[in-house]
Amino acid sequence: MKYLRIFLCLVALSLSACMSHLFTDTSTRLQVENKTDVTILGVDIISEDGTSVQPWIRDAIEPGEKSKVVEEDWVGTFKVRVRFDKWNGETLVSIAKFCATYSTPIRVYNTLAKQGEPNVIEKNISGCGSEENVHMIYTETDLDFDGGSQHLIVSQDEDGNVAFKLK
Repeated sequence: MKYLRIFLCLVALSLSACMSHLFTDTSTRLQVENKTDVTILGVDIISEDGTSVQPWIRDAIEPGEKSKVVEEDWVGTFKVRVRFDKWNGETLVSIAKFCATYSTPIRVYNTLAKQGEPNVIEKNISGCGSEENVHMIYTETDLDFDGGSQHLIVSQDEDGNVAFKLK
């Protein structure tokens, strides 16, 4: 009888300790709100070494609009890239296929040069084979996703700098 009580106590203790795994979010549901005056083309997660990019939000988000809620298995701190169609009047021509090779950033817009992180960057992308070079306009920042539902607000401050707020 004594051993049965000890066994039942151990079972109850182990079950209560393991129950926390059932209530911990292992994925993040993200919705992006665009409070800038330009269209957001998408939101991507970039690997630590910068060699791979995983798209998260693939739909274009017009100024003043919100994206659909998209759930992915991203919990932790990640480098996030937000792609724009233009910034300060510079228009994105198109985006090459995934076999494109990236060059180093060629220019940070003058109005954003004083800002530390995030910056709006323009990159030349060499196309595949005989395709022309194209431009990509984007900003990168590190964000901490705790799991559950997250709301990312992308906006501009009075100086025209891009700003992020994660709720």
